[in-house]
Amino acid sequence: MPEYVLADIPKQVRAALEEDVGSGDITAQLIGADTRAEARIISREAAVMCGRAWADEVFRQLGGDVTLTWHVSDGDPVAPDQVLCELAGNARQ
Repeated sequence: MPEYVLADIPKQVRAALEEDVGSGDITAQLIGADTRAEARIISREAAVMCGRAWADEVFRQLGGDVTLTWHVSDGDPVAPDQVLCELAGNARQ
């Protein structure tokens, strides 16, 4: 990925989080502070993977202890119902 694109990702993510989360996520406060969760990102249809750096930056900016385990790289072809990434960590993140 070109360096100028990578350099802009933190700014894009910050703007998106400010719009979506703002000063806090009220519904997340309903989840216990120590609640752990696991999730998977799964493709719905055949595609070419892109956006890993963006997703990584989202969780970096959110802080916390969510771990992303990627099974594909940007540019990889993906099939319907393929697991792209697994997430594990605090459910409030």
